[in-house]
Order: sequence, then C-alpha cells, then structure tokens
Amino acid sequence: MKKGMGRDGFIWFEGVIEDRMDPLGIGRMRVRAYGFDSESREEVPTEHLPWAYPMLPLNSAQGEVHSPKEGTWVLGFFRDGEDAQDRVILGTINTGAYNG
Repeated sequence: MKKGMGRDGFIWFEGVIEDRMDPLGIGRMRVRAYGFDSESREEVPTEHLPWAYPMLPLNSAQGEVHSPKEGTWVLGFFRDGEDAQDRVILGTINTGAYNG
C-alpha cells in the first residue's frame, strides 16, 4: 500500500542534468543523482536515467518550461523515496560557472 510522499522519510538529491530533450515535450530532464546513480556513464548510460519533472511556480504560464542546460547542477527529491526513480527538480544550484 502506498503511504504517500514523505510518510517514510523525505529523500533529497543533488545531481547534474545530462539530457533535456524530452520526447514528450513537457520539460522533463534526465538527472544523474549523486549517491544514487553511478557516476560512470559506462555503467549507467544517460539514456538509462529516469526522467525528472521540474517543479514550476504556481504563477507560471501553463506549459511554459525553461529547461536548464546540460551540465547544470540541480536539487530535487524522490517522490518514491528510496526507490529513487520518480524525481522532481526543485531548482538549480549556482556553481559560479558560466555556461553562456
């Protein structure tokens, strides 16, 4: 029985965006979550990472998503807890690097 998000603990992740070409066009991104996914792209290729959904502000235009570029660090959480497959991105982390 599903207990609901956060009932068994709230699990955060820090990761890096590796792919933002969502075939559904809804703004999902593939994020390598450090400590949960292998850091080796040979062990876990980018295309095997689960899609992560961006959390949007309530006042954003419907369907308007501005995806950060590949290589951007993000912070998020897992809606499915320790299974770590149902990912939500809360925002980006300013690393001081310029991707211009």
